[in-house]
Amino acid sequence: MAQRVEANLYQELDGQLHEIKRQIRQPSGYPYEPEKLKLALQALIEGRFDGIKPLSILETVGTVLVPATTEKFIAKDNFVQNTGKKAKVKISNIGDNFTQWFGGKVEEPVAEYTLRYAKLLKPAVDAPIRAEIGAEYEETTLGAVYSLMKLQPNGEAGILLANGYANIFYVRDVEDTLRTVGVSWCDVGWFVFADSVTRPGGWDGGDRVFSRNSS
Repeated sequence: MAQRVEANLYQELDGQLHEIKRQIRQPSGYPYEPEKLKLALQALIEGRFDGIKPLSILETVGTVLVPATTEKFIAKDNFVQNTGKKAKVKISNIGDNFTQWFGGKVEEPVAEYTLRYAKLLKPAVDAPIRAEIGAEYEETTLGAVYSLMKLQPNGEAGILLANGYANIFYVRDVEDTLRTVGVSWCDVGWFVFADSVTRPGGWDGGDRVFSRNSS
């Protein structure tokens, strides 16, 4: 079934084709094997894409252990807007979506587990990010998000980016719907927000994505 090629993708494809032409026209010669290039191009012309894997958009930076808990995690008692000196975690703003979807969230105690955090290599929406993570590893918890914030209560350098870039998590809300939860440092405190995983807007290259460790 024929599919329409949208403008942005068309420009990317056109640029790649021009790069191939540039390479085979080099005075020094094509740097790879031209016969294999010919076979590969013929396969692509015929729509034979077997064995071609999409380029990774996530680069693993490290892992962090989320400690076990013995008490329930109550969102409204921890995600509190407060930038005062006595605040356990300085939070300057909480988005309306977060309040609506997670304000009443209560999580049961959990055993310790490991989170993987990765750099988003280029701008992307949630769908390809989640596809690369894998459905069995994408979901985390509010308790995990807050435990990392407690390690950097004043926006110190650490596992969470505190330079204006977003830290991205996938968490189920009070209705058991998977949502995107984001945390970013804004001048005097953390900005905590949430959005739909199908939102049309994307994330910036350089943002940090958290998921359960797959290894």
